[in-house]
This record gives sequence, structure tokens and C-alpha cells, in this order.
Amino acid sequence: MKIKVLFFCTFCIILFSLIDCNAHENKQATDTVKVKKHDPKKASCLALIPGAGQIYNKKYWKLPIVYAGLGASSVLVYYYADQTSIYRKEYVARIMKEPEETWNPDLADKPIETILLNRNYYRRNMEISVAACAIVYLLSILDACVDAHLYYYDVSDNLSLGVKPKLEYNPVLKTPMPSLAFVLKF
Repeated sequence: MKIKVLFFCTFCIILFSLIDCNAHENKQATDTVKVKKHDPKKASCLALIPGAGQIYNKKYWKLPIVYAGLGASSVLVYYYADQTSIYRKEYVARIMKEPEETWNPDLADKPIETILLNRNYYRRNMEISVAACAIVYLLSILDACVDAHLYYYDVSDNLSLGVKPKLEYNPVLKTPMPSLAFVLKF
């Protein structure tokens, strides 16, 4: 237990030493106002703590998605690891020809082939759940980094591209000619 606490404290110290809050402040030439720039590196470092990158980017609505994904996959990892352990112990007990009193009473009536199939099934599902947990974690880091890059991107209605029909007068043929006009609004 002490090793886990020591590892966690060391990890936090290293993480917070990498994040220098004052290094990313940009001083403007006008007045003495400091403007903080939104930093993708800081968002990525903070995203190592699940959900912290989304909080830094002010995308609070993504927190339940991140925690639900990590929580569900973690619960599945725990469940499948527990079932794998039960069937593995039962399989080893039967292979080693241990007395039937040491067998699991819930599995005593099942043949050894079924025990082996169930052990492999639960182990496979545990490995898939571990992969799902890792994918959700990496996607939350990637999401925080991409959101930080697009933090100042303008998505207002003032930016649009429209196609409008237009009639232009052709001086050579001396007739109006139909055409399309592409209108870009900034």
C-alpha cells in the first residue's frame, strides 16, 4: 500500500512540475493586461488525469461520457478477471487431480472441458475490456488535445458559404446569361 501511495505522490509531483502555469502567459503590448493563451500541451498533460483536460477546455458536458466509459470498462475488467480466476483455479485443481472436496461446489457437476471453455471465454472478455478501457482513456486525452487546438476556432453564423443563382448580361451575345454565384461571408 505504501508503494502505491509513494508512486501516486511521485506521479503528481512530476505532472505538476511539467505544467508551468506562468510559462504560457502572453503579455500584450497594450496596457498591463495579461492574456492567458489556451495551450494544447497543457490540456494533454492535464488529460492524463481522466476528465481534467475536458475541464481545462471548459467542455463539462463530456465529463459524464469519459467517466461512464472508464467506469463501465473497469467494472467489466473486474468482473471478467474474477470469473477467470474462479475457472482457472477450478481447472488447475482438476488437472492436478486434487480431491473433489477442494473443488468449487458450484462447478462440481460441470465437465473439465466446459471449465476450460469458460475460463478462455472470461479471459478473452477480460482482455477486450482492458483494451476498451485503454481506448477510452486514450480517446479522452486525444479529445482534450484536439479541443485545445480548436479552442479559438470561430463557428459562428457569420462564417458561411452560399450558392445563389444570378443573371448576368453578356455584352457579346447581348442577352442575359444564367450563372451561379458563390458568396463567402466572413
